[in-house]
Amino acid sequence: MIYKKNNKFIFLFILSFLVIIFMTILYIKKEKDDLLASTYQNSHKSTKKFISSLIEDKQNATITIAVALAKDDRLYNYMKNKDYDHFEYNKISNQMRKYTRFENVWIQIVNNKGQSIYRSWDTLKHDDLHFRKDVKQTLKSKDITRSISVGKYDLSIKARCPIFDLDNSFLGFIEVITHFNSIAQKLKEHKIHSIIIVDKKFNKRIKYPFSKRFINDYYLVNKNAQNKYINIIKNKNIEEFLHLKKYKIIDNKLLISYKLKDRDNEYLGSILTFIELKDIDTKKINLYHKQTIILATVILLIILILFILYVYYLNSSHSKRLNRKLKNHIKQLRIQEGKKQSILDSQSNIIVITNGEEIINANIQLFEFYKNVRNLKEFKEKYYCICNTFLDIDTDNSYIKNIDYDGKNWAEYILFNSHKHFKVAIKNHKNVIRHFSINVSKRKVDNYLIVTLTDITHIMEQKEELKYLNNNLEKIIENKTKELKELNESLEDKIKDEIYKSKEKDRLIFQQSKITAIADTLKNIAHQWRQPLSSISTATSGMQLQKEMNVLDDEEFERTCNTIIQNTRKLSKTIDNFTNYFIEEKCHTNFSILEATNNSIKFLESIFHENEIEVVFNYDQDFIINGFKVEFQQCITNLLDNSIFALSKIKDKNKRVILLNIKNKKLHIKDSGNGIEEKNLSKIFEPYFTTKHQSYGIGLGLYMVHELLTKHMHYKIDIKNCEFSYKNDTYKGAEIIIDFN
Repeated sequence: MIYKKNNKFIFLFILSFLVIIFMTILYIKKEKDDLLASTYQNSHKSTKKFISSLIEDKQNATITIAVALAKDDRLYNYMKNKDYDHFEYNKISNQMRKYTRFENVWIQIVNNKGQSIYRSWDTLKHDDLHFRKDVKQTLKSKDITRSISVGKYDLSIKARCPIFDLDNSFLGFIEVITHFNSIAQKLKEHKIHSIIIVDKKFNKRIKYPFSKRFINDYYLVNKNAQNKYINIIKNKNIEEFLHLKKYKIIDNKLLISYKLKDRDNEYLGSILTFIELKDIDTKKINLYHKQTIILATVILLIILILFILYVYYLNSSHSKRLNRKLKNHIKQLRIQEGKKQSILDSQSNIIVITNGEEIINANIQLFEFYKNVRNLKEFKEKYYCICNTFLDIDTDNSYIKNIDYDGKNWAEYILFNSHKHFKVAIKNHKNVIRHFSINVSKRKVDNYLIVTLTDITHIMEQKEELKYLNNNLEKIIENKTKELKELNESLEDKIKDEIYKSKEKDRLIFQQSKITAIADTLKNIAHQWRQPLSSISTATSGMQLQKEMNVLDDEEFERTCNTIIQNTRKLSKTIDNFTNYFIEEKCHTNFSILEATNNSIKFLESIFHENEIEVVFNYDQDFIINGFKVEFQQCITNLLDNSIFALSKIKDKNKRVILLNIKNKKLHIKDSGNGIEEKNLSKIFEPYFTTKHQSYGIGLGLYMVHELLTKHMHYKIDIKNCEFSYKNDTYKGAEIIIDFN
């Protein structure tokens, strides 16, 4: 009877055991599929983000080239004189192809009627470009713009910079055009293969296709697209791939679609990327899959062993009590040991437990790294201690060696210096050096040492890659400097010495921006000279007339000469102020903040008078600061010039006020110009940001003020909107605060 019950129980157990195995297999497969799906989704997101950043970087580089080329004075002279045969931008394109990563940079000149009058890559001229929305926008706004658009030749990235003559007349714009080939090449370097396709609605627009390649009715942009990826979509419905919202697995490749749109959100085409599934890192998934199988196997074996023990002792009536105790004890031991080892094996790092003399236990990652050993016994026979595999890295003191550290072994030394970060270098079974961060801790129960090694090889490789990129960046900058020297031969003699001697690039930019301000200063000088010259002319004419009529007496002659001398001194003083204002400084000096501020106010005195601006300067005390006095005065002049520009828009001339106040070693400059839009406050000190028209500046003035005061002189500058009272009236405007503390 007992055997019949046992047979029934055994049958039920085997059936349950098989069901558990089947359910475990299904669970493990589902978990692996979910992890793979998550990995592919992450690749989908990261690839799209990477493409977006590459396009943004290419647009920024393109607009930088356009702005640099637009600053050539010869450009607007050729445009104004319609002397188009002197354009030699094809040489610049060739130099960029030779010295930079821009293999194909096209430069186009468009007049103010929207006609192309020069192309660096073709001889086609005088065709109308109004079919492009970005061209119409630039002709209307007359501002710097960038876009992605489809032209007669290609889908490309474009940047446009307007061209003005000295009378601020709009002559047209210069357009720099770059292509997607470098973006496709950069993707390929990261094992991402791409096909860039233009929507077929633009087929009639593309009259001279750059790549001369088509897939069905769709234009193929990148020349370096590989045929094996083209063939995947060539014989299928291409529309299915162009508008994918999620990734798609096809022929063991991860297919991702990135839509290209213009500024009006109009669809232009798509970048189809292919990532070989074998190139996607699934090591962690495979490791998790393996660990899960091992854990499930261990648990099933424990259950099977317990069941065998249970059946064996069940039929022995005299050992029922012993069976019960032994079963519970074995069960607890198995479960505890299984849990401990499972926890160790589930860790992705290498973990070694030692008593200080020999290894007690280790997780499976140790044997995954040392492929030439299968278990702990073989490892101890071959190496005895893991420290025997540490490599000697002399160039970095943070690397641990198998040596004596002042009476302590390597593990005790790490434990004693737990606040420091240590590393080790070990060769794997392929003789490749891997780098690990190493940490040692002590268990309170048995005083065992737990050594944890975390693989940081990828971090070290990234550091090396950053060094390589920095070195290449310096070469690119060096080549670009040489190129700019060739383009600016007329300025080479003036700035050559300063370029090679100066270690501060910001000072060079500041000097260049200072030169552009001379035109405004000449207007100021002309205004100051006008009245003295008029007085001298009137006095001289009057004296000459009196001499001819023989009515010139000594008293009148003396009075007229004094008038001429007095006005001549005014002219001389104006020249002295102008010369001293732009004198070059070689080193820092100590100077009075009060004197420097007054010099800037006096320099703009005629402009204040001409614009009917009331300027009030108050101070509690004078103090001395150290720096470049002339450049500091130019900073104050630049800030006041911005206030003048804002106040010139105030129609009520009685409400044009600038208040300067020095208090508690802070200089406050307030104006009644209605302030700055809140959305622009955070951008006001950024380079090339300006709210003025192109003819008034390029956005370097306040940026250079911020650079000089904060980085060179180590002071603080802030700007905000404020309200203030003056002569019983309330005004709203901007307030600039320079903190000298």
